[in-house]
Amino acid sequence: GFLVPTEFSNEVIELLRSRSVVRKLGARTVQMPTGTLKYPKIAAGAAASYIGENVNIAKSEETFGQLTLTFKKLAVLTPISNDLLRYSSPSADAIVRDDLVSAMATKEDTSFIRGQGTDATPKGLLNWCVADQKIASNLTVNLANITDDLGQLVVKLKQADIPMISPGWIMAPRTEQKLATIQNANGQFVFRDEIIRGTLWGFPTGVSTNVPITLDTTGAGSDNESEVLIGESASLLVDSSQEAAYHDGSNVQAAFSLDQTVVRAIAEHDLGMRHDKAIAMLTGITWTP
Repeated sequence: GFLVPTEFSNEVIELLRSRSVVRKLGARTVQMPTGTLKYPKIAAGAAASYIGENVNIAKSEETFGQLTLTFKKLAVLTPISNDLLRYSSPSADAIVRDDLVSAMATKEDTSFIRGQGTDATPKGLLNWCVADQKIASNLTVNLANITDDLGQLVVKLKQADIPMISPGWIMAPRTEQKLATIQNANGQFVFRDEIIRGTLWGFPTGVSTNVPITLDTTGAGSDNESEVLIGESASLLVDSSQEAAYHDGSNVQAAFSLDQTVVRAIAEHDLGMRHDKAIAMLTGITWTP
């Protein structure tokens, strides 16, 4: 057995990660080169009324607010042994670089969907959604109730006068699969053909494990992606250095003395909504195939 050389494939099996959906569904990207971007917005508008002859016109005026996007820094760093870089096949640097980019995309999408909006992280769609745009799903899971729940999400957007320019759905995989497999009384699949095409009621769907299924307050959402703003202060930057120092969680390590190359990726961005009511959310979903 020792005389038989071990062979290795030139392909490295990648780590499975969540799929990024917020950008995919068409969120608008705006540049903020100074790191902050302020959007004036009308908080309340004027009101018109009919009046009779020789009657004073009632005073009506707008009130204004402001949406502020301020960059949040997303970063990842990995040290690589230079021996690995010199002798690896396939090339280790390309593998690490691609994995870092994938990790950045996954973390970004998680934050864009359900970030808390602290000083360091963006405020995600879950937390932009106002209370009266959240609907508790019907605990009795059947076709009629699922259809009604989905319809209520669309109605919420339309009742808020949100222009339905580019609406989309964001949901967990098990929710998508339930919609793909549910049948009517005649045994016909109701939504399957659309789900296979990546749409639901004509609106594109984004499916991701970044939508949690263990929290009572999340499940599926409908939003208008033209209302979602991603402010970018700096697009993705990937750097490498053989002289850099890095913190390993306990101590500062010197890449030069360890014969390592440090690869770092950084992005700066924030997420905001032109109108808060452009998101509707169905909570407490327990739909399973």
